[in-house]
Amino acid sequence: MHITQAELTSLTTEHLAKAAANPHGRSAHAVLRDGKLRHTLLAITDGSRLDDHTKPASATLLVLRGSVTVNWSGGEPVTVEEGGLYVLPEAVHNVVANGDSAFLLTTIAG
Repeated sequence: MHITQAELTSLTTEHLAKAAANPHGRSAHAVLRDGKLRHTLLAITDGSRLDDHTKPASATLLVLRGSVTVNWSGGEPVTVEEGGLYVLPEAVHNVVANGDSAFLLTTIAG
């Protein structure tokens, strides 16, 4: 399967609108899957968060719009701006939106 930049931009806009309508301020969409590899678009509104969780075997996030801060136990918060790519920490962490934001989460499930 192939996803174009235009399709990804359209999905981002669509899911930011869905997040705005959601009482929890979030929306997610499975973009691509290949075996244990997953690419998921997550949209979260300003100030909304993905609560504390652990990461799967491997995980990165690529900010498509806005900015997010990753807070994790045992370390300083890391802010990832639009276009930034970040390897998520092994520690329990959460993600908070700085403005309406969307990112592509890439994971390899263990």
